[in-house]
Amino acid sequence: MDKQYPKVVVGCFIFNDKREVLLVKSYKWPGKWVVMRGHIEWGESIARAVEREVMEEVGLKVKFIRVIKPEEFIFSPDFHDQKHFISLQSECHLVGDAKPTIDNKEIQEARWFPLIEAVKMDGVLPVTQNTIRKILENK
Repeated sequence: MDKQYPKVVVGCFIFNDKREVLLVKSYKWPGKWVVMRGHIEWGESIARAVEREVMEEVGLKVKFIRVIKPEEFIFSPDFHDQKHFISLQSECHLVGDAKPTIDNKEIQEARWFPLIEAVKMDGVLPVTQNTIRKILENK
């Protein structure tokens, strides 16, 4: 059997001008509010992966700001499949004021939430809430 390695992904914490964060629902994380995630392609920078994934999944143009922190997902019971991810939790800002588009392939719902609300809501993936707490602490 070939060796398997964790996949490196970006977690996209998208902020609008009101400092609200975009949370989404996806069949990959049943019943949970999460941030969009996507694989970094071979030869692609973290910034480019964030900007590309957000455009592909919800049709928004964003500007990458920084990696907030890394997180591990090792066979998460909240994920639909047994996977091992290293997620680079990344902050980015909406460019313009477009609304997210939903194609129902990856994302079924997308809504903007004030950070203080998102950190307390039921149904938000705990790792997502932990990253939001870190953002709030560093304000």
